[in-house]
Amino acid sequence: MIIESIPKLVGMAYAVIASVAIAFLLYRGKFSPRAGYVVLAVSTVIGFLAFAPMLPVQMQALLLGNADKLGVPLAMAIVVLLLFLALAFVLGRTFCGYVCPIGAPQELVYLLPVRKLRIKGKAIPLVFRLVSLLALIILALVFSVGLLKYLGIRAFFHLEFSSAYFYVFLALLVASAFVYRPLCRFLCPYGALLSLASTRGLLKLRRNDDCTYCGECEDVCPTNEAGETDLKQECYMCSRCKDVCPADAIHYSKKRSEV
Repeated sequence: MIIESIPKLVGMAYAVIASVAIAFLLYRGKFSPRAGYVVLAVSTVIGFLAFAPMLPVQMQALLLGNADKLGVPLAMAIVVLLLFLALAFVLGRTFCGYVCPIGAPQELVYLLPVRKLRIKGKAIPLVFRLVSLLALIILALVFSVGLLKYLGIRAFFHLEFSSAYFYVFLALLVASAFVYRPLCRFLCPYGALLSLASTRGLLKLRRNDDCTYCGECEDVCPTNEAGETDLKQECYMCSRCKDVCPADAIHYSKKRSEV
């Protein structure tokens, strides 16, 4: 059991270290797009090799009472889930943005040069996320059914080509070339919790007083979170807003007066 847990433990350790390191580098202004692509690629590979850190799957396993499927000790799984909620509250969604093996390939596929479909409002993704969270809880606790099975996460990362669920995730991955992170933004139940935590996040991508209100950051943001008063609950730290800002007025910081 201990030997079988080693890959997942390594994956969890990577998740914590990488999430904090990315936040540190963002804060120091040292996290480049190239570094981001490398982290996304590494996170994707870890998903295939270790099937970790799949936090939505762990959350579901706990609700189903399937402690034997966690791959790590029960207490550790609970601590990890709570830890990443705390990290989202302090650091924002660095885990979702670069470290989660489910989100990483979606981010990479979105880089493909095809026409994008932007969903302007925030209400639709929010409603979908909350419904997904509620459905996961009810199906697990009342009917002992795992919702995430039908999204094909396990089948895809275990390369179960004979499973129909493999192609569900594959379809979502193809869709992510056109729609930004469809699984993360609409269907991830744990992501719903992280998005709520990140609204009160201590560190966020914020504008400073050099902002000229040109609107370029808002035009390029794939989740419509670049507005001055936006809560950043769906900010995945992609830094597209920062990269296009002509006044260098966007920084990852604690509060506006700091930058």
